[in-house]
Amino acid sequence: MHLRDDERLPQPASASPYPLLDALQSPADLKLLPRTSLPALCNEIRSFLLQSVQETGGHLGSNLGVVEIATALHYVFDLARDRVVWDVSHQCYPHKILTGRRGRFGSLRQSGGLCGFTDPRESEYDLFHTGHAGTSVSLALGLAVAARGEEPPRRAISVIGDASLGAGVAFEALNHAAASGQRLLVILNDNEWSISKSVGSLARYLSRIRSARVVQRAHQELHNLVASIPIIGAKVDRTLEDMAEVIRHTLVPGHVFEGLGVTYVGPIDGHNVGYLVEQLERVRELEGCVLLHCLTEKGKGHPSAPTHPERVHGVKGTGTPKLAGADSTKIPGKADPGRKPVQGPSFTKAFADALLALAERDVRVHALTAGMPSGTGLEAFAEKLPTRFHDVGITEQHAVALAAGMAKGGLRPVAAIYSTFLQRGYDQVFQEVALQHLPVLFALDRAGLVGQDGPTHNGVFDIAYLRTLPGMVLCAPRDESDVRRMLAMALASDSPVAMRYPRDQCPGQEFLPVAERSPMAPGKAEVLLDALESGAGIALWALGPLVGVALEAAEILAAEGLKVGVVDARFAKPIDEDLLSRHMSSLRHVVTIEEHQRMGGFGSAVLEAAYRLPNARASVRVLAVPDHFVEHMTTREEQLAACGLDAPSVVRVVRALARVQRV
Repeated sequence: MHLRDDERLPQPASASPYPLLDALQSPADLKLLPRTSLPALCNEIRSFLLQSVQETGGHLGSNLGVVEIATALHYVFDLARDRVVWDVSHQCYPHKILTGRRGRFGSLRQSGGLCGFTDPRESEYDLFHTGHAGTSVSLALGLAVAARGEEPPRRAISVIGDASLGAGVAFEALNHAAASGQRLLVILNDNEWSISKSVGSLARYLSRIRSARVVQRAHQELHNLVASIPIIGAKVDRTLEDMAEVIRHTLVPGHVFEGLGVTYVGPIDGHNVGYLVEQLERVRELEGCVLLHCLTEKGKGHPSAPTHPERVHGVKGTGTPKLAGADSTKIPGKADPGRKPVQGPSFTKAFADALLALAERDVRVHALTAGMPSGTGLEAFAEKLPTRFHDVGITEQHAVALAAGMAKGGLRPVAAIYSTFLQRGYDQVFQEVALQHLPVLFALDRAGLVGQDGPTHNGVFDIAYLRTLPGMVLCAPRDESDVRRMLAMALASDSPVAMRYPRDQCPGQEFLPVAERSPMAPGKAEVLLDALESGAGIALWALGPLVGVALEAAEILAAEGLKVGVVDARFAKPIDEDLLSRHMSSLRHVVTIEEHQRMGGFGSAVLEAAYRLPNARASVRVLAVPDHFVEHMTTREEQLAACGLDAPSVVRVVRALARVQRV
């Protein structure tokens, strides 16, 4: 039961900057607050986020923008019983604060700490562990179907951003929801930004609705005034509601959502928490699928938000991370990453610079991305070659099919998509690209382990899901020079090519000068330390950035008097079967090293090839990501160590093999 607005709140004993937050341990405590205290509470949440997230790092801008929505939701609904699904869920920090997890924010996105997304293991209020966009409406509709027949019925709610709403799966779900008649509330958090500016005709359409905000504000003020008139206030207010609907339809004709059969409410000010509460109480009683359109500001409260919303999307921590105490035991194999050697540019920047240089020489080269121009490093390409840059929004399926059409028309499209997001367009990779044998280059950023973003973003499945497609070439550069050479090779190829690279820096010092390197050709590995000439009985075959791990391990072993060979495989498909045949017939052990799931990856390809080879006597040991989802950790290096993919782990494996060899 809510207290009356004139009832005084108990004052905390300490002079805390967050007196209201300090009194909240659960949503039940929130419901005891008078409505007049909600704006002050939202200010405290926003202040806490600005202080805490800028120390730990994390998604800041999106969470600052959703403070009032989260507060109003927990104030109106019982979200231990009613169900809310946060789309992408990177904007769930206020929700976590209100559900008793504020005390753990010092461990946000750190090893063993609070997850940066919703996580059912943390709280009953988190239903799914999600990190990809567009699926919340489908999930919430499924929950609504499951709750059908319950008394009283549980309500299902989806909170989705304007950029996520542009994903095809969101419209598929809205289409079904409206036709099904299920009671579903979709809250559209419209801030005109995802990570970068929202793109596409839907974004322009929502901007037209935004342009009617003056009318909406005037209506809101009139509503407050008229509602206060005794006796006749309610009747006049209903008339005003009808008039507002007529005005809105005049300003925005052919309403898309209502054309789907969805009841549309809004747009409303998403930062007026009192009015949000009123509207949520109103739509809570409506039947069918309802869309509540909330206008918000990404990064609200941050000084840079009005001019640079993209810069406050995610921030790096400025303080010393705090681990999560007892919870850290759930993360196996934590390791101290230690000091890293001198580093070159990020793999993302190396790719972006090389692509732009090639595109300036070849007018056929076009760059595509699915709502991630900054994450994929393509801002400079977009600025210098705007007619050859295509940001299609969060629509990976469309991006891949579009690239196929461009390739069929004689262009050389490069689809820069995170490894974990290309999974969303797999059917188009199969049918539109591979089956047609079209020269599309997939630049798979964030391939491998990604540290703080965790299992929703770890790109450790791409080799397995692409390797089975006939004609597909899969490669991975080990350094900046190889990024340039592989990119040039791929753009000269008549086959589809996927080039995978990690969320990390290139090595600062390259192992071999470019002039001494083997030619870059599909299926041709490069020998860095020759196991055959040195008489070593063991060769390390590494892929991509883990070539550096293999070289480091070889250096440690050499100091102990144990020589091993090192091969930069360069390609997971096709495998260099000529070199592998020589190693399998002459050596005792071949150890494969990759930043990918063990099943179906590069090591599996080596095993399959070895099975076909005559006179193969060497054993094959596969070092890869184990068969479980790798949790978020403070650094990628910690994840590699936990998976047995750092140099000390490789050294231990080789020592054990050498002991067996001597026996």
